[in-house]
Order: sequence, then C-alpha cells, then structure tokens
Amino acid sequence: MESKAVRNKRGGVLLRLLIGIVVLLLLAGAWLVWYVAPQKKLDLAYTPVDFGPKLLQMVKNHSPVLTLSEDELNQLCKKGLNDHIAEHPSTFVRITGAEFAQNGNRLTMDITGKAGPLPFGATFGMLMEVSPEGGGMLTLHHEYTEIRGRKVPDGFLSLSEIRVPLREHMPLMVEVKSMTLLDSGIRISFNVDWNNLLNLLRKLT
Repeated sequence: MESKAVRNKRGGVLLRLLIGIVVLLLLAGAWLVWYVAPQKKLDLAYTPVDFGPKLLQMVKNHSPVLTLSEDELNQLCKKGLNDHIAEHPSTFVRITGAEFAQNGNRLTMDITGKAGPLPFGATFGMLMEVSPEGGGMLTLHHEYTEIRGRKVPDGFLSLSEIRVPLREHMPLMVEVKSMTLLDSGIRISFNVDWNNLLNLLRKLT
C-alpha cells in the first residue's frame, strides 16, 4: 500500500501543478488583454459632407466636375459605417470608433470596439469600388484584418460589404456620369442640364 507520506507528496506536486496552470492562464489572459487593447482613441462621430458649395462652384465654372478630398471621403465612409452598424447590429462584437485612410482604391480602417466586455483595436484592409449608378455609390469590401500589424485568420474578425450612397448628399437635378478614384480623394463628373442652371443655383442657395 502507498504510504501516507507518498500520498501527501503526490498531492503537493498536483497542487503546485494546478497553481502553475492557473498562473499561466492568468498571465496569458493579461497578455491577451494587453495585446488586443486599442492603440488609438476613436469614435463614430462624423461631419456631414456638404456638396452644395462644391456644386455651386462647379456651376459657376461651367465645368461639371468636382473633387472630394480624402478627409471628405473619411466622413462619408464613417457615415456609411454608422448606417451599416445600424442595419447589422451585433450583440457581442461592437465597433465603437473608426478612422479611414486612402491609398487609391484601397482603404485602411482603424477601428476600436468591444468583444463582450473586452476592448480591442484592429485594422481592416478594404478594397473600394465606385459606380455612378444610383446617383453614385462607394462600395467597401473587407480584405483582411490586422491586430498590431499581424494578420488574423480569415473570418475571425471581418466585416460584410459597406455601401455608401452619394445621392442623398446631392440635388436630383444633377446626375453622376462617372467616378474616378485618385491616390487621395475622388473625382466625380456629372451630366448637368445647363439650361436649368438658374433653378440649380436657387436650389443650392
């Protein structure tokens, strides 16, 4: 039979092993919290883009072309993201802030959010497409997700397609003809009935 001393020794070894496992789990948890913690303070607030002055200047120049800056694109995309979140609510993973940066037809979207009670930060790589149909549409497609510069497995933290309509920012009197992505910003060309210039001016003032 096993002696009491041997049983006590074995019990002590198991207890130390259990304590070691608990400590390792606590350290791993603390490291995970640190690793995914947001590195930026972001929110979902945006400034509506006012197309009015740009369209007025376009009319005065008699040139049916305007350019949106990268900052204006950022504001439009943040509004599109807000609308997307409202249409696709999530009870576990929630985005609480975002900031976009453009490089031609690609965007990086730095985000902050919460997975349950755990705050996290990540970067989404997005492919941007533009179409003049429907009054002008920006469509953002998720390509990859990074946390602290390292890609996470596909599907682990992703975002479905985001659509950003431009029509709601413009009067019906102008029709988008084409959209061109620049390195920074977007160039938009219009079909304009120049015979109705006076009506357009009155509508925008």
